[in-house]
Amino acid sequence: MGGSAERVTEALRRDVLGGTFAPGERLTEASLVERYGTSRVPVREALRALAGEGFVELRPNAGARVAQVPVDDLTDLYAVRCVVEGITATRCAERVAAGDDGLVPQLTAIVDAGFAALDGGDPVLGAELNSRFHGAVARLSGARSMALVLRRVGEQVQWAYATTVPQQGLRAWTEHRQVVAAIASGDPARAQAAMVRHVENSRRSFARAGR
Repeated sequence: MGGSAERVTEALRRDVLGGTFAPGERLTEASLVERYGTSRVPVREALRALAGEGFVELRPNAGARVAQVPVDDLTDLYAVRCVVEGITATRCAERVAAGDDGLVPQLTAIVDAGFAALDGGDPVLGAELNSRFHGAVARLSGARSMALVLRRVGEQVQWAYATTVPQQGLRAWTEHRQVVAAIASGDPARAQAAMVRHVENSRRSFARAGR
């Protein structure tokens, strides 16, 4: 895949995961060519690439559409997240208890940016920051294997968040701040409970929105 196709693929993936294009929305080559300032060949390659990732559906004689968020798969992924992110939040709190005071400001900065995106009515940025927050907790935890697992499910989770921003937004960022406060306390059990509660609430919010 050439550089132009890679650029278009990344841009289209970002727009799908961020909710710019809603599940089921038709994606025409002409509109994507204009949006991304490219030719039809990179657009076709990008559509094929995202179809392979499950984010786009290509149908003969019907063109391309954004795929529906896979509800059953996400139920399983949220269950995985409860375990993985409970561990990463625990490790972050343990690091704070051991004297590492540098990770809390980093997490707080992302939460502040998330509230700013919410106030500014920018759901695409909000979805990106949501993913960034959870990725930062994993990275700062030092639990490399857990961070790797979370990266593999992160895009699906970001996609689900973007499709339910009206239901998730304020609650999610308020809970993110609670998670940071729990981590900052240096209490591993409190941090784990706050993160697990947040992930479970996200799952319930997504399930209600999908009804």
